[in-house]
Amino acid sequence: MILERFFNYYFRAIDRDTLEQYRQLLPGADNLAAAYAELFSRSDEEAIAFLLDFHDLTAGIRQNKPEQAILFNVHNNVCFPFFIEYIWEVIGEGERNQVIRSSGSPSLEGITCKLQEDRDLRNWFRQEIGSSLSQQDLFTLNEIIALQNFSSGGEYSFLKYVYPLVQKMQGKVLDAGCGAGFASLVMSQFLHVHSVDACKARLERAMALSSMMKRGEKKIFPRVIKLIEEELGSIAVQCEFPSAEDLLDGTSREVVFSEGSIDSLPYPDGYFQSINCLDVLEHTFSPETIVKEFARVLKPGGRVFITAPTRYGEVEQRIWEGIEGTIFPAMLHMHHFDPASLTQMFEVNGFREVEIVPFDFMSWDEFLDIAGKSPDRELADELRAHPFDQVALQLFAVYEKA
Repeated sequence: MILERFFNYYFRAIDRDTLEQYRQLLPGADNLAAAYAELFSRSDEEAIAFLLDFHDLTAGIRQNKPEQAILFNVHNNVCFPFFIEYIWEVIGEGERNQVIRSSGSPSLEGITCKLQEDRDLRNWFRQEIGSSLSQQDLFTLNEIIALQNFSSGGEYSFLKYVYPLVQKMQGKVLDAGCGAGFASLVMSQFLHVHSVDACKARLERAMALSSMMKRGEKKIFPRVIKLIEEELGSIAVQCEFPSAEDLLDGTSREVVFSEGSIDSLPYPDGYFQSINCLDVLEHTFSPETIVKEFARVLKPGGRVFITAPTRYGEVEQRIWEGIEGTIFPAMLHMHHFDPASLTQMFEVNGFREVEIVPFDFMSWDEFLDIAGKSPDRELADELRAHPFDQVALQLFAVYEKA
């Protein structure tokens, strides 16, 4: 089990004071790693209360001792050797030999040290090794990435763009890539929700929250929403959340959860009236296959709500990857879209465009300032030759099945 393995590593690697903070969350646990992993695999109220305490604790550690925090893709953090060891185990002999030659070290320990010290080597590693992981490897890593945040990242765009529409809708909705289930729970006030996600840890917390909703136990939700709001604020997303009372004031329908990949959905043809898929397509191996599945399970006239990063989001990602020397593509984004390419992908599967709204804007001067810090000097020169007033890093789109 990847979570127990990770916690076994992490609790041995952190300093005594940080470890004691984790012990205080589960006093008396004989096997701390096993106890933590077990709680992350449960879907009950006790587990949710623990997770909220856990994420409050880890937020403080990230702020005060970032090198000791649970972080992904950060070379000077205590977790870094764990991810290198994981990759070393899943790649083939040919790729291992590439790493040995490029690092000049025959041992995994030596390779890890070289990667921590050398940004150029990390950038090479990302491009040649880290970007070649399989879909299942990414699913496995997401179990650990989910430890970093309670939120899933799409809450802002859901509230701004989809929530006003959901209140006027009827029927069954698919929450494709539901994450921790925030959108699923809100939509269950109005619709019959089916939710699918490949990350078991996030799905478990979504199931726990849904079970509490069904029993009418909503006292914990103001704390959940406050935590999500704080996490989004830490990544500079400006969003005023409605109160828990306003978001969850109706009678909740039961949400049906399924663990799995959204490129192969366990539903019959024409099953849904709508599909919500926010901050998901960019993480998948084959968006085209997923859109084809959406067309299959959606009724004629049904609508799909999408958010996805733009090609300028891709450029920004490449810039930060180069500056920081990340091991994996930033945020595990594998695809980026412009309005034309996104619409074409849906049109060939029988959809028509209803609207596309660019959002998450950055000024051109700010964009160039970031680009100027990149080791890829040609990129900054190319951007200067084609200036804009501002750039949109993301798109919100609505498509309707013919």
